Amino acid sequence: MKKHLAVVLPLLVLGCAKELEDKDQDGIADGVRDPDSVTVVAPANPKGTVSGQVLNTRREALADVSVVMTIGSATAEAPFTTKTDGAGNFTFKGVPAGSEVLVTVGKEGFATLRASATVPSAAGNIPINNGNANLGVITLAETKSTVRFTLLTPGGRPAGGAQGYLEAMPAGTISLNGTAATAVSSVIVSAQADAQGVVSFNNVPAPAELARIGETGPAAGGYRLWVDPVDVNTDGVLEAGGYAGRFDASTLMVYGGSQLIQLPAPRNDAGSGAEDGGSFRVVSTNVASFSYATATTDAARAQAKEPLRNMLRPGEPLFVAFSSPVQKDSLLATVTDESGRTGVPMTVTPNATWDAFSLAVPSQLPIGEGQEYNVILRATSAYTGASLSWKGYFIGGDFGRPKSTSSGFLTVAFKDANVAGSTPNLDSGECVIITFNQALVPPEGTGAVPVEAYFDADLGFPDNRGEFGTDRGGFPALVAPAPMTAAASSNCFDERAAYPIDTTTFTYTPRFYFLFASYSAAGPRPTVPVDTNVRLSFSRQVLAGPVPYKTVWGVPLIDDVTVKLSKLAP
Repeated sequence: MKKHLAVVLPLLVLGCAKELEDKDQDGIADGVRDPDSVTVVAPANPKGTVSGQVLNTRREALADVSVVMTIGSATAEAPFTTKTDGAGNFTFKGVPAGSEVLVTVGKEGFATLRASATVPSAAGNIPINNGNANLGVITLAETKSTVRFTLLTPGGRPAGGAQGYLEAMPAGTISLNGTAATAVSSVIVSAQADAQGVVSFNNVPAPAELARIGETGPAAGGYRLWVDPVDVNTDGVLEAGGYAGRFDASTLMVYGGSQLIQLPAPRNDAGSGAEDGGSFRVVSTNVASFSYATATTDAARAQAKEPLRNMLRPGEPLFVAFSSPVQKDSLLATVTDESGRTGVPMTVTPNATWDAFSLAVPSQLPIGEGQEYNVILRATSAYTGASLSWKGYFIGGDFGRPKSTSSGFLTVAFKDANVAGSTPNLDSGECVIITFNQALVPPEGTGAVPVEAYFDADLGFPDNRGEFGTDRGGFPALVAPAPMTAAASSNCFDERAAYPIDTTTFTYTPRFYFLFASYSAAGPRPTVPVDTNVRLSFSRQVLAGPVPYKTVWGVPLIDDVTVKLSKLAP
């Protein structure tokens, strides 16, 4: 019987071995001369360095400059920090190859520069120690000077209390030594203008510093200035708009002293007009007719007159915004009905900056659906003192709910010139006024034909003209003219408006008229008694004209309408 021999092999327990060290950071465990196994060699990561030199703008070495290197999350636990030597040099050793590092360079009285770079790595897996990220020459500008600007409002007054911000750039540069790197360096400070409008930015590079450190063209050293909009007396009304601009350092060196800047006017429509007082205007409103005066094309003017663009629901306020703040309590708004005889002040509610307002119609003037109303605005610019007036109109109603034309659609009444007569009859030469329950859009343009009125009565004409059932034509109903501040003598309307109405946009109206005439070869002319039926023949107008009458909601009128004749109250 064979005997079995037990062979015992020694075990190498790595956990009990002495911990390997690499104090000289050469990638090889200290004390190992002939490494032949990964069990006796420290991790073979290539190592490199990060270095550079720091100078001032006069190319003089800066000693004792603080240099901090960030690499991954190691900085929080064990920051990589050093200082430059007498020649301005610094070096970080033992940086893993391929690392992306951020180097922050700064010193009291100088700008701070941040540069990022990548430590080179070599091919192969043999440890190396020659990967160097050389940042080259780093130049820092001194921050021991003051740069001033004088700020004025558009009205020429000092912009006291204006908040400004200044960025000096580049406040530091990096001259690369063949290493791919990027650098950022600027100095940003803030300050408030004094009572004379002078804003002083302290602890910034002098123009000479930036002129020396910068290049030419877009890369030239200089300053970027920002100024917030200015409310000098803190009343909520801006006296000046904000500012943003750039100044080359060489320009400030040539002219010296404080640069004077007149801030722009506060506006809500930047870039759309002049910067002077002529730019004071209405820039936004929910009633388009107020933009008619500033419209530059026929299409824009036509849109400003469209009824649905000028419709306000009962109880809905009118909103209007101006191109600049309005002086407090200077906005006056008056609304009238179509006749313009009686004006009602609107309730004016400003926003916090006094450049936008809500205008409400008081209950003294109930707004009727489909009726036209006129509005007069007057306001004074808060910064130029320019006072301007605007005229426009709106129509009451909800554009999504047209007013009915089925009942109570119109009235036909006449002005009785024979006031001594006992019987109210329509006599030849008297004015007949047709009033609809809503404004109408009459046909316009070449070939437009007005609607005609016919009477259910004998008018004495041999051809029965103007009577029911005739094809000889009736009385053309013309659009009633807008009431003027002077008497109108060209028609039977003798109306005077106490408030000037914008006749340019007065196109849609519920009122029409014609002069009545009767014929008799001998004897007295026939008259038409009250309660006689009068018919408006919209069906004949549709056949004769290219476009029918429409309501302000765009509903066409194609059916005849009959109503009884009445007499206007004296």
